[in-house]
Amino acid sequence: MGLFNSQEEYERKANLKKLEDKRVALAQRLAREGFAPEKMLFAQLENGGFTAVCRFQGRFWLIVSPGFGTDEEFICESYDAPDFTLQQIHVKAEGMGGIFGFGKKGETGVEYVIHRANGEDARLPLVAGRNSWLETLMNKNPLLKTQRRRGDANLVWDFKPLDLSTIEYAAHVAKGYFGE
Repeated sequence: MGLFNSQEEYERKANLKKLEDKRVALAQRLAREGFAPEKMLFAQLENGGFTAVCRFQGRFWLIVSPGFGTDEEFICESYDAPDFTLQQIHVKAEGMGGIFGFGKKGETGVEYVIHRANGEDARLPLVAGRNSWLETLMNKNPLLKTQRRRGDANLVWDFKPLDLSTIEYAAHVAKGYFGE
């Protein structure tokens, strides 16, 4: 078997197709309902999924994607106002700060913990050294496009890495969505 013909590669492609099928179904449903926010903020999660937030028609919207390779479905909820806790994240670098594989990179940023109506929490982490993010306008929103993405590409592949030079800007942008 070649590098791209292994069982793991077939499973990865099947998982990408399943995730894209779910995304297209959500996009088509939201289009039928007239959901068209001007802009949206996304943050990647450790499970390969993402959390997105936006404001539309005077309400706060929360969208949480399924984790990569899971049987979960998209969560799409709206609230009059977000109920959240803001956590500051600061993890000091150890050793050589991850250079040449020695030590551990530090992390800094914020994490919004959004308290959902069902009692569970959703997270929107904006942490340099841990995850990536994307703020997009309606006409460029990859989540809301009703056509399939080429090659069933995972949406998080469009996100930009968070680093020390962008974390302050990302945190500032997030404040606008949460009404701070």
